[in-house]
This record gives sequence, C-alpha cells and structure tokens, in this order.
Amino acid sequence: MINKISFLFIIFSFGYSQTTLYGLDGWYNTNTIAIAGEAGAVPNSDSDIINPAGIAFMSKQIQLNIIKYPAGINAQSILFVKPLNNSSIGIGLRHLSYGSFTSTNEAGVEDGTYSAGDTWLSAAWARNNKDISLGATSGMFFSHLESYNAAAIVFSTGVLYNYSKLNTQFGISISNFGVFITRYIEKKENLPTKVILSANKEIAHLPLDINIDFGYALNNKITNWRIGGIFELPYNLRLSLGINSNNLTQRTENNLFDEIFGSSGVGISYTYKKYLIEIGGYSYGTGGWIYGTGFNVKL
Repeated sequence: MINKISFLFIIFSFGYSQTTLYGLDGWYNTNTIAIAGEAGAVPNSDSDIINPAGIAFMSKQIQLNIIKYPAGINAQSILFVKPLNNSSIGIGLRHLSYGSFTSTNEAGVEDGTYSAGDTWLSAAWARNNKDISLGATSGMFFSHLESYNAAAIVFSTGVLYNYSKLNTQFGISISNFGVFITRYIEKKENLPTKVILSANKEIAHLPLDINIDFGYALNNKITNWRIGGIFELPYNLRLSLGINSNNLTQRTENNLFDEIFGSSGVGISYTYKKYLIEIGGYSYGTGGWIYGTGFNVKL
C-alpha cells in the first residue's frame, strides 16, 4: 500500500494537482503519453477535457485506450464523436483504478482488502465557424476509496483559431473548473483548474507537425510546458515524440541522458482503412514508465 500511495503522489502531484481527485490530472490517451502531455491544439481523444474546440475537427468515430501505470495502476477510456449539422458532440467515459489495498484493524492485523478508483463521465459540444472553433464540456467525476466517496461537477471550455496562411493553429482553454458535491476531507480544497495556451505548426515541405503547450494551474500557481512532434511516415505509420518541463524537478545523480529525457514520451501508430492502432510510452525517469495502447475506428 505504501508503494502505491507514494507513486500516486509522484505521478499526479508533480504537475498541477494538489487535490484528492487525482484522476482529474490522469492521462487516459495513448497519444497524450507519446507526446508527454495534453496537446490543446491537436484534436485527439483527450480534447473534450483539455480543449473541447478540438472535437469540431474530428469525424464520426470511437476511440479506445488502455493505459498501464507502475504499481498496478491502470486507466481505460472510450470517446464517441459524432458531427451534427452545424456542430459536433463527444461523449467520454474514463476510469482510473488504483488497485487493491490491504486493510488492517486497530491491532495492525490484516482483515481484508479494499479498492480505490475514479470514474469520469463527460459530454462535449463544439462548433467550427470558418477559422474559429468553440467548444465546451461538462461532466461528473466520482472517486472512491474503500467506503469513502467524493464527487464533483467538472467543466472545460476552449477556443481554437486556424491561421491558414502559416498553417498554424492556436488554442486557449480553461479545464477542470467546477464545484465539489461531496469531499473526502473537511478542508475546502479547489479543483485543479488550468489555463492552457497551445499552438501547432505544420512544417512546410516536411511531414511534421510541431506542437507546444503552456499550462498555468490557478490553485497552486505552477506553470508547466511541453513540446512535441508528430511525423507522418511511409506505409501509413506515424511517429509521435514529446518532452515536458517535469524533468526540471527530477534532477538526479544519473547520467546526462536520464537528466534530459527523464520526462519524455514516444509512440507509433498504424492506420489501415478506417482503423488506427497506436502504442506509446512515457518515462518518469526514476519514477518508471507508463505504457498505452489505443484503438480508433471511424464510423
């Protein structure tokens, strides 16, 4: 149990979150892992919770992801997107399981096990009007730890602007704002609300997109950044790479390679007709690796 709890603090407290609802800062998308964080200007299966305006650029599809963290922690997600006449909708379901823990009585004797996990149900709406897209998401977030429960109503909203002359997309979004319904503790903590500035640049004469994000957490005034690249390769393959600022807080006595690439990701995907399969990994340096597998079907 101690190892699991320690790892929770490592993977969810280094960036933004200072809340008991760790799953609000969890990663549920394989591409998110591969590019070392959420990309607000690149439409993906995390768009509804990062920048919902990205839903406007997605075709009718279903996306499935399975994420494996160390210490037996895992996450699953499913996102359904459907374009309508003048807009698009997305319905997402995410679950983060922290595994099983050993329970002890007052005498320190083991008397059973209990589980902990988070479940997030969300609905997104987005609309594209020429070069500007708008989007909003509302959802219910439920968390449980043994017989204790917490819940919150969570919202995200965002805007994307396509500057076609430079083949560049810019985004701004506010994610994870809302209200608690019930809490684990009496202390009135805030949700991990973030303001995110994003950009994606399609490189001329190269099969490459460069994307960058800057995030600012309103509750603890922490700023994070990430930069990534998506390469279009032959044979319907795509390579994704990314690195973020978390390595700045993970300085160790290891070699220079571990110091620089301790918070980086890599992934590759293959498209066949209407199907896409993706695998990816993200390194925490001394904290281990996260692995993900994604499957996407266009309907």
